[in-house]
Amino acid sequence: MTTTKNHRRIFIITGVIAAAALILILSLTALNRGSGTAPAAGSPGGDGNVDRIEITSVDGEAITVPSTRPTVLYFMASWCYTCVPQAEAMKELEQEYAGKADFVAVDVTPENTKTQVDQFRELAGAPGYPFVVDRTGELTQKYAVTSLDSTVVVAPDGDILARADSRPMKTDALKAFLRAALP
Repeated sequence: MTTTKNHRRIFIITGVIAAAALILILSLTALNRGSGTAPAAGSPGGDGNVDRIEITSVDGEAITVPSTRPTVLYFMASWCYTCVPQAEAMKELEQEYAGKADFVAVDVTPENTKTQVDQFRELAGAPGYPFVVDRTGELTQKYAVTSLDSTVVVAPDGDILARADSRPMKTDALKAFLRAALP
């Protein structure tokens, strides 16, 4: 019984620390980007084109958000153990959704390294979809993400098709979410 209470305390303390760290990171990222405001997700830039973000995965792959297909962005952190189940669920569904949507895991901790992300990826069963570290906070800010375990589905035109904030999903829940979100 004492062990259960200790585990519960450790889990709660870890959660509080993680939430505080995320808030601090998001605040610092917003301050570093200055006071200018980016166009809202889905709104075209001044030239009528969709505002796209170019980012490189930890494996060196060029990623464009939004893509030519709907993009499922999963905002997580490699130190976040509550993020592992959804990363595993995405791995289970990536073949089923190949050609229908692009999956991208977005690590919101700017100082994380490829090694740290690869350790998380290993815990998640080594999925094939790309992992990026949002070093500038651009993706996190553009899609107004304020908590881990958040999923945003972005259409090729930049519109947000669906979002689930602070809601880690296992395979069945993620599949239902994607079925409702994707045309």
